[in-house]
Amino acid sequence: MKVITISSNKLSQTETREQLAELAKNFSPLVYKLIQAFLTWLTGKPYQGQQLLFKSCKEYELTTAMASLLGGGVASSIIYNSSPLLFPLLLISWIVTVGGARKTLTCIIHRCVHYQFWGDKPDLILAEILSTLILVQGFDGYRHDHVKCHHHVDKFATFENDPDAKFMLLLGFHPGLKDDNN
Repeated sequence: MKVITISSNKLSQTETREQLAELAKNFSPLVYKLIQAFLTWLTGKPYQGQQLLFKSCKEYELTTAMASLLGGGVASSIIYNSSPLLFPLLLISWIVTVGGARKTLTCIIHRCVHYQFWGDKPDLILAEILSTLILVQGFDGYRHDHVKCHHHVDKFATFENDPDAKFMLLLGFHPGLKDDNN
């Protein structure tokens, strides 16, 4: 996230995350670290020089994706089959479930089609299991569309050959689209 300010007729960019790093400086070091860890999680960007609370690994990412997907699904089922007074909680359980499915596709299966999770054969097997679980395109189809079309040097981000770019065009994002707020 960047805030664009105008100073002396030039555009300069101030990193919002660096400004957020100043928040809670007057608290104890532990509270400051926890607040900054939350802000990093929320924004997806650490401030310059920030030390990680823990280093994530692929097994952690897989475990949290499955916990979110399956936990949200189980919670949805329990809530749906219980009192109608709990139905407002159904929305939260759906959000957790969809978040788990999204993380499964965009983080785990995506790394598998690049053979960057565990390696060739294990990645193929894992991607097939997970794509079946969340009912999305299988390994071969996704790998073809993503690696052969989307990442292909002659086709990357061309609307004729790139499925991801075609989808962005379908959503209304066109090359050179200007922000209406400026």
